[in-house]
Amino acid sequence: MRLLLSLVVVVLLASVPVRAQTVRDLANRGECSTAGLEGISRQLAEAQMCLRPGAFVRFAPATGITLQTSRVHPYLQATARDALHSAASRVAITVTSAFRTLADQYVLYHSGGCGLAARPGQSNHQTGRAVDVSNYSAARSALEAAGCAWLGSSDPVHFDCPGSDRRSDAVLAFQRLWNANNPGDRIDEDGVYGPQTEARLSRSPAGGFPMSGCGCEPGCDGGSIVRADCTRQACEGGLVCTTEGGARCVDPACPATGTTTSCEGASVLSCAEGVATRSACGDGEACAAGMCVAAVCADVEGSVCVDDRTIALCRGGALVETRVCDLGCAADACASAPNVGDASVGSDAGVPDDDGGTRVPTSAKGGCATTGDARGLAWLFAAAWVLRRRRRA
Repeated sequence: MRLLLSLVVVVLLASVPVRAQTVRDLANRGECSTAGLEGISRQLAEAQMCLRPGAFVRFAPATGITLQTSRVHPYLQATARDALHSAASRVAITVTSAFRTLADQYVLYHSGGCGLAARPGQSNHQTGRAVDVSNYSAARSALEAAGCAWLGSSDPVHFDCPGSDRRSDAVLAFQRLWNANNPGDRIDEDGVYGPQTEARLSRSPAGGFPMSGCGCEPGCDGGSIVRADCTRQACEGGLVCTTEGGARCVDPACPATGTTTSCEGASVLSCAEGVATRSACGDGEACAAGMCVAAVCADVEGSVCVDDRTIALCRGGALVETRVCDLGCAADACASAPNVGDASVGSDAGVPDDDGGTRVPTSAKGGCATTGDARGLAWLFAAAWVLRRRRRA
C-alpha cells in the first residue's frame, strides 16, 4: 500500500509543469552567489559586447591571473585589462569578480547576502573596469602602481582600474534583450535603470531567453551611424547623420534625398542623395541659377537673360542678383502673360528703374518668382490721376 501511494505521488508531481526560475527567484535564495544565472548572463554579456564592439576584451587566461570560479566573466575594458596584466606580472592575482551583467548585479544586491553590492545600474563592475581580488593585501601595491584605485577598507577586495563609464550599456543591453523577446511588452531603450526595467529584469528567465539580444536598431546616435550589427561609423569632415533614406552621412548643405543644383558663393553646389560636389567658377565667371556663366555684367547695366528662365540684374558692371521668371526670360526681361489687360499681369515689365536698370515683373502670372515692390503700380496710378484731372478741366 505504501509503495502504491509513493507511485501515485511521483505521477502527480511529474504531471505538474515546472516553472522556470526567474532572476527574482535566485535573488530570493538570500545567497551571495550568481549560480544559476549562467544562461541569461551569457546572453547579456553578448548583447553588451555587441553594443560596443571591441570595447571589452578578455583578460584571462593570462600569466599570473586565476579566476576563482567559472562564473567569473573574464572581460574588462582594454585599459583595465592592461593594468591588471601589468600588476599580475609582479604578483599572482586571484580574481573573484570582474565584469558583471545587470542580472548578476540584481541578484547580488537583492539577495541580502552581499552587504557591499551596489544597486543595479550603479556598479563599476557593469562598466568593465572593476575587479574584486581575493588576495588584495598582497596585490594592492602592484594594482595601485598599475593605475587601479583601491576602494578602501569599506570594500577591501574592490579595485577600479582605468577605463570609461559604461554602466548605462549594461542597462541598455538588457532592455534590448527584453524587447527582442517581448515585442508586445516593450520598454524604453534608454540605458536608464528605472521601475520598468527593474520589473522586467526581476521576472526574466534565469536560464535565458529564446532569442539573443545581439543586434542594434539601425539609425543615428548623435553624429555616428549605428548599423544592425551594432558597428558604428562617425560622420566626419562636417557631414551629419540622417535617417532619411536610410542611416548615412550627408552634407548639411544638401537635401538628404533627390538632386539639386544651386550656387554657393562663386561655386556651383551639386547635390545627389545628400552627397555634395562643389565646382568653383573660373576667372571671369559667376554662379547664376546653379551654373557658372560668363561675366554677364561686363557690358550690361540693368537686366540680361542668363538662360531661358533666369534673368541677371547688373549694376556698375557687377552681378547684383539672379531671379527665375515664371513665364521665361526673353529680350533681357521676364516675359508677360498674353492678356496684357489683366491687372494681375506684371505690366511694369521693361520700365526703367531709378538706377537706369530694367525692373523685373513680380506678379504671379507674368513676373519673376521673387518678391518685388509696388513702384510700377504707383506709376500707373499717377498716370490715371493726370488723365482724370484733364477730363475735369
